[in-house]
Amino acid sequence: MLTLDVKGLYEKWYQDILDSQGADTGHIPHTAPFLGGGGGPGGWGGAVYLLPMAFHRIYGDKSLLEKGYPAMIRWLEYMDSRSEDGIVVREEEGGWCLGEWSAPGPQEDMIPAEFVNTYYYIQGLKACREAAALLDREAPAWLEERIRASEEALLRRYFDPQTGDFCSGRGAANAFARILHLGDARTKENLIAKYRAATTLDTGIFGTPILLEQLFREGEADLAYRLLTSQGPASFARMKQAGATTLWEVWDGSSSHNHPMFGSVVKLLFTEILGIRQKKGSCGFRDITLAPAQIPALQWAEGQIRTPAGTVHVRWDRTPQDTLAITSRLPPDAKDS
Repeated sequence: MLTLDVKGLYEKWYQDILDSQGADTGHIPHTAPFLGGGGGPGGWGGAVYLLPMAFHRIYGDKSLLEKGYPAMIRWLEYMDSRSEDGIVVREEEGGWCLGEWSAPGPQEDMIPAEFVNTYYYIQGLKACREAAALLDREAPAWLEERIRASEEALLRRYFDPQTGDFCSGRGAANAFARILHLGDARTKENLIAKYRAATTLDTGIFGTPILLEQLFREGEADLAYRLLTSQGPASFARMKQAGATTLWEVWDGSSSHNHPMFGSVVKLLFTEILGIRQKKGSCGFRDITLAPAQIPALQWAEGQIRTPAGTVHVRWDRTPQDTLAITSRLPPDAKDS
């Protein structure tokens, strides 16, 4: 949505998602029709709330939220029905949960699929709460209790009070937890220390964007940049050095060579490197904040995005005093806060 003119495409695709929802179960399948196989109810089915929320945020348009709100409620009910003690544990019969798909290394070193599914369930519950407020509707009575129960379940099952780690510190588990405001000060410290010592990524389809975005949020822009530009076996540089012209599904190139899933980090070029952000609670780029990340390895950056309000163009240059000199062109009706 930040790089291409896809508003009509996503309107059409979201209708496909709604049409594919299980009439009896509320299940959002990862294929239409559902034919079993790998996928999962969390990160894949979560498109039912992720897409309309992003659509509203980028375009300032609530139409997909209006259309999809009942489907979001049904999907949340479905996720609850596949849960045990607050943890989402099952997919439909014939299917299985992939969870943190395409992380490097053996399967037993990956974040548990149940952890990933429950993370997206909790995020869906919170998105439903936000959508209800945006649409001036009354949120389901069970919403807050399910958020509380699932967050407590993640703490019980996956948090180690001796170390402060989630899932023994595997992958980006601590970044997932930080986004949910779970854990303690050690969770943040362990996350940063682990990746400062790393020479390459160890994350998959979900952990890669979650980790990098969270590192920027934690004030670790230089670390996030180093991981984005690393040369290790699980890196974007490795794909390029191998002659890739499109992104791969798997870091080692052993599967599809045309898979968009790792491309979500492109967002960070605009929101962090250029620093084009929307003020919290605003949408449609009517209230813009310019806050480029401080990355010593970069001397300048320049780019633009086209928004519903108009084109936002930013360039910054590092000065001899090691500050950033920013020049920008904003849409005439946009506020710069």
